[in-house]
Amino acid sequence: MASPATTSLPVPSQHLPSSTSAPGLPPGFPSMLFPPPEVEVAEGDPIPINTKFGVSYTVPGDWRNSSRGVTGWNTDFGSVVYGGVAMYDYDYCPEHRDGATKALTGMTGRNGVDIPTAAFEASRDAEIIFRSKPGDDVVIEYSEPVDFEIDGAPAVRYSAQISNMTQKFDCDPVEATFDVVATEGFSNATVAVFMVQTDRRVEGALSETEVEQIISTLRREQ
Repeated sequence: MASPATTSLPVPSQHLPSSTSAPGLPPGFPSMLFPPPEVEVAEGDPIPINTKFGVSYTVPGDWRNSSRGVTGWNTDFGSVVYGGVAMYDYDYCPEHRDGATKALTGMTGRNGVDIPTAAFEASRDAEIIFRSKPGDDVVIEYSEPVDFEIDGAPAVRYSAQISNMTQKFDCDPVEATFDVVATEGFSNATVAVFMVQTDRRVEGALSETEVEQIISTLRREQ
């Protein structure tokens, strides 16, 4: 798996290499040039992450708030980019110069597709993120879609279980999970796509319960 490269610089939305740029937004659809400012909270308090897509979520207080930054993977299979980022146990593996994390959240947007299609396509980005070469031994198992609602808006979730990953360093995981939720977007894209990527079988790994808790905080921004 290629380590995600993260920058905390505020990047204008039209400069992000994501699917929000084509096709265009419907006439009159709201948009913003920069992501919302980071929300300041007392140390240890849960951290709200507001995104430019009009959908928010919350992470525990020991996470790193990089909501105005972008993160992504660039491999031989393609590239994947998310904004609205938060990171758990950042820089735990010092051998990675770009700062490895045990869990990572982010959000991007899609236009020109419906919510089920966006969720399916985003979940299959696991093939880009976790494979190191064609025909490798990495095993990726996908769940069936799960339909639910977020503040009355339809949402679809896929989960991927990844195993037999190649280690570059001893601190690298051999297993991971990749959860994707697509729902209605209210700014910058008609569909908002949220992801949680977690390392497994590493000390202090995020639990399934903690992943579920983060996903349960998805909400429309007020």
